[in-house]
Amino acid sequence: MADPDQAGQPDPEGPTSHAPAEGPEATGTGHVALVAAIPAERSGRRRSWPRRLLGLVVPAAVLSVWWAATRFGWVSSLVLPQPGDVLTSAHDFVIGPSVRQLPGTVAFNRAFVPDLVASLHRWALGAAVGVGVALPLGMALGLSRRAEDLLDPLFQGLRSVPIFAWLPLSVIWFGIGEGSARFLVFVAVSAPVAVATADAVRQVPRAWVESARMLGTPRRALAARVYVPAALPGIVTGLRLGLTLGWMTVIVAELTGASDGVGAMMAGARETGRLDQIMVGMVVFAVVGLYADIALRAVARPFVAWSRR
Repeated sequence: MADPDQAGQPDPEGPTSHAPAEGPEATGTGHVALVAAIPAERSGRRRSWPRRLLGLVVPAAVLSVWWAATRFGWVSSLVLPQPGDVLTSAHDFVIGPSVRQLPGTVAFNRAFVPDLVASLHRWALGAAVGVGVALPLGMALGLSRRAEDLLDPLFQGLRSVPIFAWLPLSVIWFGIGEGSARFLVFVAVSAPVAVATADAVRQVPRAWVESARMLGTPRRALAARVYVPAALPGIVTGLRLGLTLGWMTVIVAELTGASDGVGAMMAGARETGRLDQIMVGMVVFAVVGLYADIALRAVARPFVAWSRR
């Protein structure tokens, strides 16, 4: 029997654990027909408009309580600004009149586009490197017992370190600015993507692998033809978690001395006590994160549609 850890070859005994499943059908080219093993009662149809609108009920209720609490003095405006004040600040952030900035301060008026572009740029670069490292690492941990024994203890230990603990090291290693910010995003993204990928690969049913082997799929092709397609729903879940955590980390990354970005704007607002501006930044992070997740699911939907049947 060939060495299980030769380059490009998955462990011949498969991943460290497999979920039990009935043997699926396979195509003549050796690709496993994953659809055959998926319960038929699961539906992949998109949500109807009434269901989409239902998601607005809770935000509307929260907004109503917020307005009432500040309007009738239940909560001091020093603790929670009024929705109208936040809306006015949002207007200034997007299209407000330009004002002269004092040296060392972060611009707010009409800074929405440059700040958003700066934050997205840091997020995209850090996330791209994180995903590029985490996917192969997760595949190796899931496919090879030897790789798991060698790498898993160190990886599990490092991923337990809080992101704030990396902040001083990132500044020392990469200096104040873009390098440290991208490094923090990389750290945040890589851990959940690698863990989800490894777990998804381990859950690929053994019967699917054996069916592909009987139909002549080379051992070197098992990863691309069986493991990756079968594990793709779990990998997408890891990407959703990782990219969301990376986006949340941007605000931490921009505390390293960035002069622009939504997180830098919020840090400047904190120093001046402008809670309304801080809440504007929170809304920007929430909306961008929501639509980024929706976009990722839309892109992945054609590739994982079999799992919803």
